[in-house]
Amino acid sequence: MNNIKKNILIFGFTSVLIGCSQSATSVFEKDAIYAQNVQYSKVIKSVEKETINGLFNITYLNSTDKEQWNNNNQNFLVGTYVFDNNEDDFKIYLNDKKAISSQIIKKDNPLYKNIAFRNDWAKYKIISFSNVQNKTLTIKYTHPTFNTISTTFTKE
Repeated sequence: MNNIKKNILIFGFTSVLIGCSQSATSVFEKDAIYAQNVQYSKVIKSVEKETINGLFNITYLNSTDKEQWNNNNQNFLVGTYVFDNNEDDFKIYLNDKKAISSQIIKKDNPLYKNIAFRNDWAKYKIISFSNVQNKTLTIKYTHPTFNTISTTFTKE
């Protein structure tokens, strides 16, 4: 009986060591672009009376790949998933200015596979705004009946 307990204890201890041998950051070694996207991404939600009306996944692209996104605009990859509402009712602003362009990202786009915190039900777009002088970039969503929600990024 003691031999069985000893074997179970050894097996359990070995399992813990093997399971903990992979560090959390080793996941990011596989794809550096994904790791950068996580660093420059935020998820915000529109909540009204304990009901979630929409989820917004926002990645600041100018920080993720400076060579690709250095076009004198502020570029964001935005995922939008709304519940029982019209997506077009939510308006997005950067420092109170409207977007100058919006391009839908399809699932076969290489950028899609590296989306941090990807929501498979969301619609993804690259949204660009005119360049701003402020170092603080405030993304704001407004809706005719729901609260205004916002998040900030630091311009690089």
